[in-house]
Amino acid sequence: MTNGKKLEECTVAELKEIARETGKIEGLSAMKKAELISAIRAAQGGPSQTVEKAFPESTTVPEEAAASPETTPPKKAPKAPAKKTGGAPEKSAETISSLKEKMAVIKQKKVELKEKGDKTGNARLRRRINRLKKRTRKLAKITP
Repeated sequence: MTNGKKLEECTVAELKEIARETGKIEGLSAMKKAELISAIRAAQGGPSQTVEKAFPESTTVPEEAAASPETTPPKKAPKAPAKKTGGAPEKSAETISSLKEKMAVIKQKKVELKEKGDKTGNARLRRRINRLKKRTRKLAKITP
């Protein structure tokens, strides 16, 4: 019903944009066109499409239309996977200075491992320092 178009005439991308504008629809990236149309109508408070509205000239529904995905009720969006109880701890708010402090500590450990002659440990710490450098650059782009 936007720009003089009916929802059925809109593309899926246009329907997703309309759904985002309503702000009431969740899981729209996984929805199909028919699901998006019914969800938009429900969010806007309009009537949802029924079989009678799709075929107003007859009271019986043709067998081909009864099995079509447009007239079947929308499927529920998949649930988000449950959070794992174990695993990595939550990340705290990082700043560039805190990351540089971590790099300094790791550099000290790297010097100690180099003196001991541990090449694999040294390489592991080198990669960790490089990852921290990437994170500082990323933070520098984000923060004004």
